[in-house]
Amino acid sequence: MGKRLLVIGGVAAGPKAAAKAKRCDPEMEVVIYQGEEEISYAGCGLPYFISGVIKKRDDLVSRTPGKFAQDGIKVQKNHLIEKIDVQSRILSGRKIGSGEAFSDHFDRLVIATGAFPIRPRIEGIDLGNVFYLRSIFDADALFEKIKSDKIRNVVIAGGGYIGLEMAESLVQWGKNVKVVELAPQILTLFDGDFAGILRQYLEKKGVEIFTSEGIKALRGEKGVVTHVQTAARELEADVVLMSLGIRPQVELAKQAGLRMGETGAIWVNEKMETSAEGIYAAGDCAETTHLITGKKIWIPLGSTANKQGRVVGVNVCGGNDTFPGVMGTTVFKTFDFNVAKTGLNMREAEKEGFHPIQAIVRGYDRAHYYPGGKESTLKVIADQRTGRILGGQAIGEGPSDKLIDILAMALHGKMTCKELANVDLAYAPPFSPVLSPVITAANVLMNKLEGKVRGIQVEEVKEKLSTSKETFQVLDVREEDEVKRKRIPGSTWIPLWKLEKHAGELDRKKEIAVHCASGLRSYNACLKLQHKGFENVKNIDGGLLCWCDSPEKTG
Repeated sequence: MGKRLLVIGGVAAGPKAAAKAKRCDPEMEVVIYQGEEEISYAGCGLPYFISGVIKKRDDLVSRTPGKFAQDGIKVQKNHLIEKIDVQSRILSGRKIGSGEAFSDHFDRLVIATGAFPIRPRIEGIDLGNVFYLRSIFDADALFEKIKSDKIRNVVIAGGGYIGLEMAESLVQWGKNVKVVELAPQILTLFDGDFAGILRQYLEKKGVEIFTSEGIKALRGEKGVVTHVQTAARELEADVVLMSLGIRPQVELAKQAGLRMGETGAIWVNEKMETSAEGIYAAGDCAETTHLITGKKIWIPLGSTANKQGRVVGVNVCGGNDTFPGVMGTTVFKTFDFNVAKTGLNMREAEKEGFHPIQAIVRGYDRAHYYPGGKESTLKVIADQRTGRILGGQAIGEGPSDKLIDILAMALHGKMTCKELANVDLAYAPPFSPVLSPVITAANVLMNKLEGKVRGIQVEEVKEKLSTSKETFQVLDVREEDEVKRKRIPGSTWIPLWKLEKHAGELDRKKEIAVHCASGLRSYNACLKLQHKGFENVKNIDGGLLCWCDSPEKTG
């Protein structure tokens, strides 16, 4: 077995692999090559450094070169690797600054080159005050700029995780923030109803959001950006943050002749070994497997990079560890909303050949009578044919992370709705309702599977209201004070407690979609109507919680 390990990349997966390898084999020579000045820093913490939540920049750095040296790991920072010679087992490159060439021999190699931000080919992209946020140095530059009172208007290109985290940071700095997203919704990995909930929340916080608008050009004066030109409007911009996503950094691997995966990232097996023996890849440059679909996927996350790095560290020392794959479990925070997801969304589940059904419930972090409770809206998705749990989403000020972590474990165990409904979860009033929202959602799914009630998605309701008014009606069973605050246009209002006597006002020949605030009262209304012989009755999933257009106001 070879005794010299070289690692290309020093942020997440690379340092993890190096540290684990040194623990497994203290006699192994380990060298990390990093193309930047800093090493082993928390990229996921950059928005919180910019906002001021993290006061000291150095707190983002997990381990310095000196600390690595104490463990016998050598760090070569500001060394840019330009070539991998697989046959000769040699790396070559140049030192940043001096340009001096260097080379090094390896017995084992780890490629942890990460990913790079998407840079659109548009007019004005090279103007001043156009920023990206991928490295700690990007954060330094943006932080210094936005501290100035002269910077008032900031446009964020992209409505993904980083863009929405940064929206909070910039608003806290007193900036006017606008988000421009090419897709029809922000948060494209989530379903449209939950993305709509977040959009309404952000807009209440003062963030302007423009969807279905691509950026056509950046305009400027004296070499500095002043405006963003979209397909529909021109926006003032003292600063533009390009947050359009990332791509795997694979050029070195390609030039070395290593196999590329179908996702565009580096192909690896379960041991994280590439197509060349003794050469491994981990982190944002490597693809992996989706644990639900079994297909190859590329989901770049810091947690994944660290887990993969650990597997690599074991295997370069002759071990036999494996990394089975991911489900895309993620969580982020914007203002006071905690936003989390695991597994497949409804669109993805349909695309993969499942027959998905969903349950949407309100989820609280404690018993309703215990003070200080916070709420999240939870969605759980299952396959109608098998009852298998396929995914979940949670959003709100409440326990989104806890709810999604429970679902992630259920997905790993390939649990069904019935199994999930009987999981033994901890309960005490300060920590949870007597029935966890996850269990409540599982019970809702069981009701659907058993045919007790049928659901209908908000988007389908909107479409039918515009195209099938002659055969479709919406029934609102909330109380009068709720209806006065907001109402779905064209809906019929009969409070739940009056439904027994007034059901005759409904047209039995029409399909009836029933809603309340979140789904519980409307579920009971569906049961009442079905008992009275109404055959085509459906409960609107999530009720008015997920109706995120501007509802008709009355009163």
